[in-house]
Amino acid sequence: MIKKVLIANRAEIAIRVAKTCKKMGIKTVGVFSKDDSMSLHLKYCDESYLLGKDPLKGSYLNIEKIVNIAKNVAADAIHPGYGFLSENSKFVKKLNKENIIFIGPSYKAIELMGDKIESKKIAKKAGVNCIPGYENAIENINHGLKEAKSIGYPVMIKASAGGGGKGMRIARNNNEFEELFIAAKNEAMNAFGDDRVFIEKYIEQPRHIEMQILSDNHGNILWLGERECSIQRRHQKIIEESPSSFIDASIRNKMGEQAVSLAKAVNYSSAGTVEFVVDKNQNFYFLEMNTRLQVEHPVTELVTGLDLVEEMINVANNKKLAFSQKDIKVKGWSFESRLCAESPKKSFLPCAGRIENINYPTEDIRVDFGYKSGGEVSIYYDSLLAKIISFGKNRDEALVKMLNALSEVSIEGIDTNLDFLMDIYKQKSFSLGDINTNFISKTYNDGYKGKTDEKEEKEIIVLLALSYHLNSLYNINLHIKNISKAWMVSWSYQDINININSIKDGYISLTFENSIKEFTFTIDHINKIVSINLEDKVFKGRVYIQENYIKVFYKGSETNLNIFRKNIYELYNKLPKENKNNKIKQILSPMPGKVTKMLVKEKDKILEGDNLLVLDAMKMENIIKSNFQGLVKDVLVEEGQSVSADQLLITFD
Repeated sequence: MIKKVLIANRAEIAIRVAKTCKKMGIKTVGVFSKDDSMSLHLKYCDESYLLGKDPLKGSYLNIEKIVNIAKNVAADAIHPGYGFLSENSKFVKKLNKENIIFIGPSYKAIELMGDKIESKKIAKKAGVNCIPGYENAIENINHGLKEAKSIGYPVMIKASAGGGGKGMRIARNNNEFEELFIAAKNEAMNAFGDDRVFIEKYIEQPRHIEMQILSDNHGNILWLGERECSIQRRHQKIIEESPSSFIDASIRNKMGEQAVSLAKAVNYSSAGTVEFVVDKNQNFYFLEMNTRLQVEHPVTELVTGLDLVEEMINVANNKKLAFSQKDIKVKGWSFESRLCAESPKKSFLPCAGRIENINYPTEDIRVDFGYKSGGEVSIYYDSLLAKIISFGKNRDEALVKMLNALSEVSIEGIDTNLDFLMDIYKQKSFSLGDINTNFISKTYNDGYKGKTDEKEEKEIIVLLALSYHLNSLYNINLHIKNISKAWMVSWSYQDINININSIKDGYISLTFENSIKEFTFTIDHINKIVSINLEDKVFKGRVYIQENYIKVFYKGSETNLNIFRKNIYELYNKLPKENKNNKIKQILSPMPGKVTKMLVKEKDKILEGDNLLVLDAMKMENIIKSNFQGLVKDVLVEEGQSVSADQLLITFD
């Protein structure tokens, strides 16, 4: 029996595994790199040990060190979480040799399914629907161009050893193919140490739907329902739900049966996921099999009532599954939102740094978190901060609960995708379930701006800002008789006249565009969350006082505005405005990272949109492009150099 587990991972998933182990009465051992010595997951483990100074290869990816620690502390088993060594067959072989239990599938299953080229061949033999494409590794660019033409554009270039959206590119013509082919191979090598790529047909308007499976060592293999994972940026999921609103019972059963058939073909044991791409006519095709726990596993747990980590441990203990296929009942609906340290307004570039304050919702919601206030987000690891998971009796209820939960989240110190997530949930097409993997690129074809065009939202934004501003000026707890009556709200949308009628004990009556608004408000000063009760409805937003303006975040929108007494506004309006044409042409680093490739040199002529350099951050290659044209004056960094956010990289004449 397993009595002590070493968790070979960090942050959110390490905490998640530790919690289940504690519930089962199992002791836990945490490991960390020097860069991660203050990581939150260590507080949830009974013991913790340093792996080494290197943030990746010398620590979380170092098989020898992890195994030696497990032996020294007499750990019975290792849970790998996801990422890092979770799908490394050499790691499993080493554990087998040392008589340490691996909480996951066999090394053989990992090898067979880990190679995307071989897994497709096995899937075909097992009777699983497969996407048309070239099944072997592409030798070079010319070979790739030939196969792409044969398959027909658009094509997907995919890393053979890939996963998590890394080493994937979509090419729509010959001109795009060369650059994307090289980028996919480079990213694959950096992420997996294997630069082999293959090509398959890209399914237009695809949905990404995956089937969760669970099997034991006694021949029992079950499917636990599907997850819809179509909301993605940069081929990585950020919103998942279970079940899918798109497929019917017949298709669901066929997907489940094919997932089980594939698992049987590789003698699979433990939790795993078979991923499919589904076209608009509900035709589904095998994408890949993930031989590990998925990031999005909580939505399956909430609709089935199972603890997948607990089941993985039971299987590793050689127990039979305590239920059969007919016992699996999907009830209700669940959403998961991945809260990430990234900037949606900068093409989702990752963001590192110290979290000054972070607040999570606590009521009627599940949060799997990896960071708290004061935590340091490193450039070396994934950008995931936490997962917010809602559950309701149907999709509408789960969606409303998710929006309410996200409105309770407050983060200061780093950029995140919080408001972008909220904006997605409020989109009509999303609420109707009209989604596919192109949802973000189509809905935000000009990028995410964080602006609102809805009149009701504009009104709430003004009331949120005004409440916070007046409270900061007057500390509104008592009846104020001498407050100025005439105010002006100035922002990019319009300038609005406001007349204060009365204020008393958190109650405000005002005239807003010839309409009287009467409401009460409360302020959470620590998390900067303002709650307004207007016409028996509660509206929440985050409000920050900046140096010379007020910033309001509300339902996915970000608004900067000024609030003046009417007489002061007249003076403000006469101030000279910034001349945008006088801005210096220069490129600053959008994030901390490492320069892996310089693509320009001094005196090069650059056009808008040209590639300038490649930055590696949070396990992703980020191509920095020019947003203007000019002549390169100075290149201030070199390949291999680490840079900080906002560091000057290149100047132009």
